[in-house]
Amino acid sequence: MLKTAYFRYGLGKSAISTDDFRAMSDIDVKALETNFQKWRQDRAPEEKESDAFEIYSIEQVLKDVDLSDDEIKSGLLGGEDDGGVDAMYLFINRILILDDTQVPESAIAVELVIIQSKNTKGFTETTIQKLHTFCADCFDWSKPVEKIQYFNQQVKDAISRFREKYDGVLASQHTFKISFHYVTKSDNAPDHKITARVDALKKYVTSQISGASVDFCFWGCAKLLASVRSIPRLDTVLELTDKFSTNDGSVVCLVNLANFARFLTDEDGNLKTSILEPNVRDYQGVGSPVNKDIRATLNDIATGKVDFWWLNNGITIIADKCSLVGNKVTITKPEIVNGLQTSHEVFEAFRQNPGRTEARNILLRIIVAPEERSRNAIIKATNFQTPVNPVSLRATDRLHFDIEDRLKLYGLFYDRRKGEYKRLKKPISKIVSITTLAQTVMAAFLQRPADARARPATVLNREDLYGQIFNDLYNRDFYAVCILLDRQILKFVMDKQDIARESKVDIHYYVKEGVPKVIW
Repeated sequence: MLKTAYFRYGLGKSAISTDDFRAMSDIDVKALETNFQKWRQDRAPEEKESDAFEIYSIEQVLKDVDLSDDEIKSGLLGGEDDGGVDAMYLFINRILILDDTQVPESAIAVELVIIQSKNTKGFTETTIQKLHTFCADCFDWSKPVEKIQYFNQQVKDAISRFREKYDGVLASQHTFKISFHYVTKSDNAPDHKITARVDALKKYVTSQISGASVDFCFWGCAKLLASVRSIPRLDTVLELTDKFSTNDGSVVCLVNLANFARFLTDEDGNLKTSILEPNVRDYQGVGSPVNKDIRATLNDIATGKVDFWWLNNGITIIADKCSLVGNKVTITKPEIVNGLQTSHEVFEAFRQNPGRTEARNILLRIIVAPEERSRNAIIKATNFQTPVNPVSLRATDRLHFDIEDRLKLYGLFYDRRKGEYKRLKKPISKIVSITTLAQTVMAAFLQRPADARARPATVLNREDLYGQIFNDLYNRDFYAVCILLDRQILKFVMDKQDIARESKVDIHYYVKEGVPKVIW
């Protein structure tokens, strides 16, 4: 029996935009191929070309949410018996949902992203047919996942995760969008038979999941090239009501709520996650008592006698630079490090009523930190006011700086600040996330491979276990040994031809468990 839920919006965009298939010159086609090969050389030199193109494609499709390499890897399904789907990702309130991610108490927006990427120069009907068959299995809750024999384990796990997490938000009023992305290097639009297949797929999905919006996007050569050439805007201009500045270039100011809402909104009308993601707290949902109070204050515009900033702690923004000209400030690389709950509520208030007028203001502190350690001290100090994910704050501890410095001696890059080394185009295989390092310590040193595989975030959030993994008394070379051991074991397991691909990642955690304790 298929699931239904509460929704607010109907069908999404059409399958094709004419701009995506404008005439391409030979130079443009060659430019895309050159860009991909350069990306592969920098980021994935050890991957097969087809596998590298999958990751390259996913980076472009999900460019706005800026996933880390580990997060991209979490959704990869491509391989034998993948059901015609190379990757699948579930987002709730724009947050990527993993196995041990807690579903927000009150979901506002849910999106399931399904990606098929082929390093070819054309679109085919067969691909759409496979997606149709996959959806028939994925969205049929009456079919137990483990009884679907023709999917590999990674696909089964992805479907199970989607069903389990989505079940957790069914009681909330929310939007649900299913986005399909079909990526090739084609410089021709799909023909009418393919688009007819897409229309049938969209019609089928909406008939099975009542009220869901469905979007199908063809990515050809032109769209890919436009995406890879697009450069994220680093500067944002914000109009101020009143302000004062300090000698170090920082600014304290009052900003009209409507202007702040525009600052938070991207070109497509979505919340601008690029300035929110560095924040160390996730949005707590519409049911949070704090957010209910913020919402009530925002909606109480009748009196007009109490300004919003009188009742709210305001927003702290860290920037590389900010400059004042008249009543406008230009902010370079803004990151909201405190005030995420308020930001969400302001954005949602104006998204629901874009024409509302507003006389009230919000308080902003725009701080130009002289160096990274000062930045991290600001993040820690401003976020002790409310409950925080302790791992996010601990990434600013000296130990993690030391690990970052030590791993560089071994040609590895410790991604203490999520996505930093991806933006610097370091090889995927050389980047080590905090979670990955913790997983290998769990498996090899603590001898807890099951927790390392399935529940790393849960373990890290426990004070007693965190201290066993990241301890200031440990020699920093200990962490280098752990990750180098992990990489060698993973390569050994991956090179085995007689082991199914979906089993290899699981196995390598248990191989580490067998490392003699005397090594430590």
